[in-house]
Amino acid sequence: MLVLAGDVGGTNARLALVEVAAGRAVLRARAQVAVAEQAGLEGPVSSFLGVHLGGAPAPRACIGVAGTIIGRAASVAGVNMPWTVDAEALERACGLPRVDLINDFHAAARGIELLGPADVLPIGGGEVGRPGEPGHPQAILGAGTGLGQAFILPLPDGRRVIVPTEGGHRDFAPRNPLEDRLLAWLRGHYGRVSTERVLSGPGLVSIYRFLVDAEQLPACEPVEAVAPAEQGPVITAMAGSHPACMIALDVFVDVYGAEAGNVALTVLATGGVYLAGGIAPTVLAQPASATRFRRTFEDKGRLRGLLETIPVRVITNPDLGLLGAAREATLA
Repeated sequence: MLVLAGDVGGTNARLALVEVAAGRAVLRARAQVAVAEQAGLEGPVSSFLGVHLGGAPAPRACIGVAGTIIGRAASVAGVNMPWTVDAEALERACGLPRVDLINDFHAAARGIELLGPADVLPIGGGEVGRPGEPGHPQAILGAGTGLGQAFILPLPDGRRVIVPTEGGHRDFAPRNPLEDRLLAWLRGHYGRVSTERVLSGPGLVSIYRFLVDAEQLPACEPVEAVAPAEQGPVITAMAGSHPACMIALDVFVDVYGAEAGNVALTVLATGGVYLAGGIAPTVLAQPASATRFRRTFEDKGRLRGLLETIPVRVITNPDLGLLGAAREATLA
């Protein structure tokens, strides 16, 4: 079955024509556009279908979007996006027979069903529960432009239900004096401070800025030389040689591990915790960062023993959201 899949985040919108059959998905064509350069999704979808369909009838579509899904028409309110996505408008403008909108981490959770061993990087714990195995809740979270989270929960009849959340917008909970001061500094800039204010691409930049402006660490010239929106990757690249960048990344990894542990406790994710998004594969591929992450993940006091048994897997397949949206389109 050929479907149109979309993965729309706060920075980029990715589209693909995907062939889904027998639990496997193959991307036949793909495109990516910058969200900030578009007035909406209708134009990119129309152009993509015009180039790649070759006059064939438009397929059904499923679009994963970084926002809260409410109904179908004008149904996405995304705090990290400059525009909304409207399923009915896409159907009319692009000649699509049906468009389903789902949260981007609903799509990511669905995409786990299509992953193989080569698509994940283990970071400690036991064996991952199989996606179809009853009795083993799973969780997925990922830091990118924002912080997405979703749960995969077993039902008594053996089926599993995906529950997308806005858990990334829960209050940030510091765990030590440095994080206490970070919270106070962020509160001075934003008022209320969510976990996403720390655990995201912009959050990494905020941690660095706090260390330089409030903790009086020396600034890193390569970071200061680029625009704020471009500083995150430079901070990561300079973490091995510059103190402010090193500490910023350490704090980021600590918060990531602690939040992943919180999510695991929320649903007793004995079937495993998955980390999605572009930051985790880059940062947690480094053994020192992976060890640091695992330490804060397990640092839950009297429940440490439980956390030690829960597997964590970094998803390295960059097409997770597209695969999940395509799979969802075949189920609707």
